[in-house]
Amino acid sequence: MANKVLVFDFGNVIGMFSHLKAAGQMAKHCTKNIETIRTVLFDETIENELEKGNLSPEQYRKIVRDSLHINCQDHEFDHAFSDMFAPNEAVCNIIPTLAKSHRLILLSNTNWFHANRFLAQFNQILCHFDSLILSHEVRCRKPARQIYEILNEKTNTKPSECLFVDDLHANIQTAKDCGWDGIVYHQEMNLEKELASKGISF
Repeated sequence: MANKVLVFDFGNVIGMFSHLKAAGQMAKHCTKNIETIRTVLFDETIENELEKGNLSPEQYRKIVRDSLHINCQDHEFDHAFSDMFAPNEAVCNIIPTLAKSHRLILLSNTNWFHANRFLAQFNQILCHFDSLILSHEVRCRKPARQIYEILNEKTNTKPSECLFVDDLHANIQTAKDCGWDGIVYHQEMNLEKELASKGISF
């Protein structure tokens, strides 16, 4: 299966993230408690709009500043919100090897702030990917069927060629509904073994 296209999610697959870390960093710029900050930063409705590119960075900063009475410069805000990723070594370590014989594509629900951060922080890993499909850029997010179709169109791939690794069942289910194969990832998993069971050689 040397022609298999391997599609990876970013968050909690390649890079682990901590909402608590982001909230703790933002706490330096306001008087609210960390749980309140986390609730505002990652409000589901607002986060969905941000990840679909419907909220600009300026609009998001204003919402958060108004809610939490945050007083800091934009670069301090952006750093506090975005510096929350750590490499998942088990996955990062196999990506260079996989890239030698398979095409790699990233498919991530993300936003302007977080993408700017992880694209730089994980550059040595993500340089092995030939396409990055980011929700805020294509203006839709998983598990909407449209984003999978956008990936196939933009990367000139067929659904039957794609094997998707994502940590959420809903995202893998839509992938399968679109004709892809998929693996629901969790940290205790031996991903190398799972990929081998799908015919992926190293």
